Amino acid sequence: MASKLTEKLLGDLERYLKGEMTGIELRMFEDKLKGDEELREELRLQIELSEALDNESDFSIFKEKLNRDEVDKLKTKLRSKEYQDLSASIRNAEKVYFSEKDKVRPFQKYYRYLAIAGVIILFFSIYFTQITSSYSSYYDEYVDWSTLPSFVEKGNLNAFSKGEIAFKKEDYKTAIEQFTQVQTTDELYIFSLQYLGASYDKLDENDKAIATFQKLADLNTSYESSKGSWYEAMMHLKMDNKEKAIYVLNTYIDNPNNFNYSEAKVLLRKLQ
Repeated sequence: MASKLTEKLLGDLERYLKGEMTGIELRMFEDKLKGDEELREELRLQIELSEALDNESDFSIFKEKLNRDEVDKLKTKLRSKEYQDLSASIRNAEKVYFSEKDKVRPFQKYYRYLAIAGVIILFFSIYFTQITSSYSSYYDEYVDWSTLPSFVEKGNLNAFSKGEIAFKKEDYKTAIEQFTQVQTTDELYIFSLQYLGASYDKLDENDKAIATFQKLADLNTSYESSKGSWYEAMMHLKMDNKEKAIYVLNTYIDNPNNFNYSEAKVLLRKLQ
């Protein structure tokens, strides 16, 4: 019968992994493992996570290197069909290897299994690197479209107003239709490009978003138009294109009057 994975039980599992159990306590816990499939699965996941992340058995690395959401993502990856197929192949090899090793304790085999599972460790080391090195986290940190200025006037439903209302209703296709109708001579044209680029971004039409922000940046040297280059850099980071983001930001910091100038300088140091 499966046990509920309480904090105490997970704590016992941590102590078992760290080799802190001895004697009767160790035998009792291994008996529990034998009869609890869910606990065995948690043991397997924790061992593989530990090996993949740092090649150490110290469970505390999870608190140091990953937040809980990231650990859950790794566990989901461990349970995926892609991984399970790979794991099954290695386990078949393990059965052959251990067929004559009758005296080896069942749960010590987990550690020997990991010794021949370098391909799995490499697989998850790459996955972990992808999580921690993703430049899109900067996009998440710096882009907040809810801060776009509002110009809706009661009783004046022009193209801009209709576009803004549609944007706030998350009807981004309608928003695009409306904002593209705003003329270059309109005093709100510079803001329509901000909303238009944001709408493309929301629909993950990233190339169109970048082209729109470039058009915004080319308008003039005003504070509002400078947002074009900033958002273009954010889009490159969203797409994990560090080189293009750095190129844009390097030109961006030439003018201290630009939008988010200080943030751009700090971000450049992080990226370089």
